[in-house]
Amino acid sequence: MKNENLLIYIVTFFLSITVISFEIISTRVSSVIFVHNYAFIILSFAISGLGFGSIYSFYKLKSIQKENATNLIFRFLTYYGFSLALFILIITLFSITNHFLFFLFLFIPFFIAGILYSQIFKLYSDYSFKLYAADLTGAALGSLLPLLLLNILGASNFILLLSLIIIFISFSFKFVKEKPTVAPVPIILLITIILVFINGSRDLIGKIPIGKFDEKDFYYVYPDPEIKANILESRWSIYGRTDLVAYSHQDVVRQMFIDGAAGTQMYRFNGNIQKAGKTLLELLLEHTTTIPFLYLNENQKDSMLIIGPGGGKEVLIGLFAEVKNITGVEVNPDFVNMVKDYKNYNGGIYTNFPNVNIIIKEGRNYIKQVNKKFDLIVIALPSTKQLQNIDALAMNENYLLTVEALNDYLNVLTPEGMLIFTLHNKWELLRFIVTSMKAFEKNGIKNQNFVNHVIVLESDYAPTILIKKTPFKKEELIKWNKKQNELPARFHKITFMPYLNNEANFNNVTGSIINNFLYGISTSQFTLNEFIEEHPYDITPCYDNNPFFYKVSKFLPSEYTGLFFTIFIISLIFVLKLLTQFKKELVKSKILTLRKLLIVFASIGTGFMIIEVVLFQKMILYLGSPTVSLSILLCSILLGMGAGSYSGNKIISNNHYKRLFVTSSLIIFYGLILFLIVPEFLNQLMSINQVILTIIIFLLILPLGFLLGIPFPTSIKLLREQKLENYIPWMYGINATLSVFGSVFSILLAMLYGFNISFFAGLFFYALVLVAFKGKTS
Repeated sequence: MKNENLLIYIVTFFLSITVISFEIISTRVSSVIFVHNYAFIILSFAISGLGFGSIYSFYKLKSIQKENATNLIFRFLTYYGFSLALFILIITLFSITNHFLFFLFLFIPFFIAGILYSQIFKLYSDYSFKLYAADLTGAALGSLLPLLLLNILGASNFILLLSLIIIFISFSFKFVKEKPTVAPVPIILLITIILVFINGSRDLIGKIPIGKFDEKDFYYVYPDPEIKANILESRWSIYGRTDLVAYSHQDVVRQMFIDGAAGTQMYRFNGNIQKAGKTLLELLLEHTTTIPFLYLNENQKDSMLIIGPGGGKEVLIGLFAEVKNITGVEVNPDFVNMVKDYKNYNGGIYTNFPNVNIIIKEGRNYIKQVNKKFDLIVIALPSTKQLQNIDALAMNENYLLTVEALNDYLNVLTPEGMLIFTLHNKWELLRFIVTSMKAFEKNGIKNQNFVNHVIVLESDYAPTILIKKTPFKKEELIKWNKKQNELPARFHKITFMPYLNNEANFNNVTGSIINNFLYGISTSQFTLNEFIEEHPYDITPCYDNNPFFYKVSKFLPSEYTGLFFTIFIISLIFVLKLLTQFKKELVKSKILTLRKLLIVFASIGTGFMIIEVVLFQKMILYLGSPTVSLSILLCSILLGMGAGSYSGNKIISNNHYKRLFVTSSLIIFYGLILFLIVPEFLNQLMSINQVILTIIIFLLILPLGFLLGIPFPTSIKLLREQKLENYIPWMYGINATLSVFGSVFSILLAMLYGFNISFFAGLFFYALVLVAFKGKTS
């Protein structure tokens, strides 16, 4: 019996490794093919397959007994392994970018995994604590594997490897049980696994296609359909797929894309600033980001910080403008490494210039830790259009464009320093101005006076704004105006400068909403709040608590509300169907117990996911990268949960109800500590070594994970002891489906009221467990 249990723990461990790894990799695959809203919706529905599979198994595998477990586990493990291979083969060989087909083939592995999980927990419910520990420990390792292996193998080879691993485990499991019948198969599979690993990132079955969407810059760099794009090289990492692209009609500019979007230019440059050539200079001067550098005084060129230098365009601008020290902070290491590797093409802008220092880090995190000042901080076309994290169930925006971010930037500017920000369009520019006004308000500067800190280069595409820490001086702007009149007519013009004291000058761009707004604010024709209220789009200021800068509509996004109500209705149908099932099959006393346990499974599924999503958002600011943040969070929570599950049976061992009550109380208590006290503590530690800070955060989250790992196996144990183990697949299915519901609910709630309220909503669901077992703890 001990050996059999050990085998089941091993199977569960490897199943969880592959499920969480596949979820992470499918997030990256989806991001290449789709834009973030479609990818999020498809992945959410697909992962709900865990719940559908569980409930399917309740009806179709009801009669399976423990003595038949070996054949069932072997069969469905094999199905699951082949479904992983089928998914990636179909996507690559047939270049599938159709939403429905992609969803279908993605849904199948999760559906089969749901069958496996529910049956394992049902058939071995006596060992629920150790089983859940094996499940969570495997998931913790699975959350780290993509970080370690994705850049080595690439996405398609990685999924093939997962497929082979799970089929190997399946046949090994069968071999141990029925020794001689399948002996050669595990050996062949093991050799194949080794060969796939040795092959590395060379695509064995073809490239994952880039879906043709408006947001995919890959297809829209040049409007002429005769111009062919050629992907010179692709590199996979947890950040996404980075493609270096050349074009058939020229080789002066190449583009780098992350998941087919967020394009950044890499220019052909000979490495000689004095003899760079006219073509390169003219290309750089086409950008609104470049123009402000033509007006700078020498004392404004001592130091520059570029957040997100990408392919190096802004670094080139700084070099030509003779900025003495240039620091670039780039979150995506593939961009940096690709620029370095192609130094013969780009002149070695990241390697050959002693005054250029490129740091791989998230920009806001770097700002919080740096202890020096900059004359200029430059951000050009920041983008969060793709899924940027490794968990499909935790959408994120970055924190570069919030009120708190603006204040962080101002803190590291020299007294005369300036921000130079280029946005995608006029709506983004307007929202950024509103957000900046709120940041200056926090520093005691009224909205009317903020106008004196601003210069704008308005454009339909990629407008640029300059925000100076101190007000612009009139004599300074007279020089700027004179310089502008001397520049060629083809250069982008400054469309707004302060101190123009009549309405005609403020409206020097016909129909300019930016100039109308700035004029109205400066002359108190309306208040900022009145303008925000009357504007047709959402231009409310963004805060760290609500960082959804790219949310255009004043209403919640229809695709997310649709997903929310669909998942809610599915969950409701599952719950109502289960309640109906109770009435048909059980006596009244059993029904009451099942109803209480239903509350537990539903609450911990929803509450856990909300807490995870919100903690993930909060940790980005301290850990730097969205991908690293979620990896650390997932690993810490899952390892903690594994430890809690393994030893949880010993806590109040004589009363499962009391254990649920006490554990849920402690989750609420420790959650409040994490949320209300720990952020201030971490703010004081931002200057310490990043590795030490990461370890501290890991250790802070671990106890919460320990507590979160106890309710689920306790509830399984209760079902077992009440002779209700047949209902475990139902409960597992509802728990899994409501986890998806919780992730969507947390984002919608954050959009409406911020992540703080969302977090308290997560704790509220654990409070429901307290209510359910209030009278059963004695």
